[in-house]
Amino acid sequence: MAQIKHIMQWIDSWAPFRFAEPWDNCGLQIGDPEAHVSKVMVALDPGSSVLDEARDLGCQCLVTHHPLFFKPINALLTNTWPGTIIVKALACGINIIAAHTNLDAARDGTNAQLKRLLGLHSVEPLDTARIDDERYAGIGLLGDLPRSMSLQSLVALLSHGLGDAAVRVAGDPDRLITRLAVCTGSGGSLIGKVLTAGADAFVSGDMKYHDGKLAEENGLAIIDIGHFASERLMLEPLASFLIARSDAEQSGIEVYIAKSERDPFRVISEKC
Repeated sequence: MAQIKHIMQWIDSWAPFRFAEPWDNCGLQIGDPEAHVSKVMVALDPGSSVLDEARDLGCQCLVTHHPLFFKPINALLTNTWPGTIIVKALACGINIIAAHTNLDAARDGTNAQLKRLLGLHSVEPLDTARIDDERYAGIGLLGDLPRSMSLQSLVALLSHGLGDAAVRVAGDPDRLITRLAVCTGSGGSLIGKVLTAGADAFVSGDMKYHDGKLAEENGLAIIDIGHFASERLMLEPLASFLIARSDAEQSGIEVYIAKSERDPFRVISEKC
């Protein structure tokens, strides 16, 4: 039977934890490296509903994209978050592993899923690669669409590919887009790099008002597909990878994808 440390080793072989950004907190967040595992769940966040789902399925391990906490905890209060999650995980015997920016930066990580969805080619890192490793692709990618299309058509393609997700757009709907920058999650801090790279449009999530104004003044179109939708794409490939490694090691691990997760934000449109 596999152990938590083996799950960690498998993830590290695909998206090495050393790829993580300096401010990030990846790896085993709660649990015992020596604990045995027969069932694993993958999810975007280590939330209450996901923990309940993992518990009901008898999972001993939860692999999430987002960490439960980024900074050291000064006090563990069991009646408030994240203490409520920590206590529940320990009570249910669920170990929690986070694969965050190490997975974002990996060659076959989160941004690669957007690349495949859009069919991008001539792809290169958006930021300067800081790690000499063929598995490292950097945070954000830059590539060409298979054919030029209007911003409006690109928005429709993305929305459909993300399950009819609501998106926010800044830019002329009729503008032709060829060169595209993508960054899953929150990509606002990369707008300067996107402008320098000469992209026609930038696809990311969590864009702020001033990000939109900066882009507008510099002729850059922005498509904000939302944090949740942009990274939810990663769960199926991650689960498939863990299944393949389990089969190769003859570990017999069952892998599930969380079904209870929902984007905490929803769009409400009311006509007066």
